[in-house]
Amino acid sequence: MKKLILIALILIILVSCTVNEPLVVNEGDNLFVISVTEQSIGDCEFLIDYMAKLMGNNEFVYTVSNGMITSVNGVENENDFSKFWTLYTSDQDNANVSWGTIEYNGNVYGSSLLGADKLKIKPGMLYFWVYK
Repeated sequence: MKKLILIALILIILVSCTVNEPLVVNEGDNLFVISVTEQSIGDCEFLIDYMAKLMGNNEFVYTVSNGMITSVNGVENENDFSKFWTLYTSDQDNANVSWGTIEYNGNVYGSSLLGADKLKIKPGMLYFWVYK
């Protein structure tokens, strides 16, 4: 009986250690947080490639028109651009706080210097799609 309990405990520990954090966190209809891990990056180089991978895994949905993200998870840019999707990042090498910032979990992040098709992703970084 003790062996059975020990085996059950080991299995519980193994299962709990393999649970992965979600790569996309939905913070409402106007904020999506994409995280990149060493394990998830695969052969993706740019954010748009990573987003395509996430879309292939049914974790994130977006549309692109003329190189611009036009919708995220069904929320579309306004035709007059009074509201549209904007990209921010925790990657300080590719962010500019003078272009705008967002606050998330007590930290301030700058607007991305590049679009998703030119922004090289890095493990450990966060990428924010904000609808404003």
